[in-house]
Amino acid sequence: MLSFRTGRKMFAHRGLHGDRSIAPENSLAAFSRAADAGYGIELDIRLSKDGQVIVFHDDTLQRVCGVPGKASDYTYEELLQFPLYHSPERIPLFSEVLELVAGRVPLIVELKASGKHFEIELCRKASAMLDNYSGEYCIESFHPRYLLWFLIHRPEVPRGQLCTDFYRTQAEGRRWQFFLFELMLTNLLTRPDFISYDIRFHHRRLFRFWRHFCTPVGWTARPDSGDPKKLLKVFRYLIAERHMTTD
Repeated sequence: MLSFRTGRKMFAHRGLHGDRSIAPENSLAAFSRAADAGYGIELDIRLSKDGQVIVFHDDTLQRVCGVPGKASDYTYEELLQFPLYHSPERIPLFSEVLELVAGRVPLIVELKASGKHFEIELCRKASAMLDNYSGEYCIESFHPRYLLWFLIHRPEVPRGQLCTDFYRTQAEGRRWQFFLFELMLTNLLTRPDFISYDIRFHHRRLFRFWRHFCTPVGWTARPDSGDPKKLLKVFRYLIAERHMTTD
């Protein structure tokens, strides 16, 4: 089961971002705003070409930085040349985020694969940083091998399996892969503490089945997603865009 001592229920999706020119997603500014406002933080980590653990969501740089190629095609020094949405912010290192947050609010750390490939180096480097971090955190991923690695090497770290309706949301992939991930059959092997589920599909029987065995976390709540109080009757925690409150 996933339970934070701080009792936080709301997590800022990629930080508390709003005006892209000031605090774009997954930036130090967005994380600082979230921590100052008392929100937990959800963030994404992956590897640069030279093996640095960076905080960046997309596999490619085009949407956020306006340049071609993958984040893994560039060294960290090269990535620093690309502003986030033309703002003063740059892609941060994971170590910088940990130093900034400094345990003030809990973290949900999503491990991203380069393309669709599991990277053991990301597990090793991220876990080494988190070993020395005093704040509350958990990890999650769509890729079950990340959960399996943490189960074997860091069993004390709460693990979450990300899931959505792959048939509706994913254009690419083999049907057997959709079937495997859709049913979350890998949970029998990876034994996640929580499932991080797409709130658009929370009425599905499959979700209702798994929520009896794993703490339910919902993503991504937006102002048009409905009343957060009602969503928190379905999910223990919510990963939300911008300002959402249960007050």
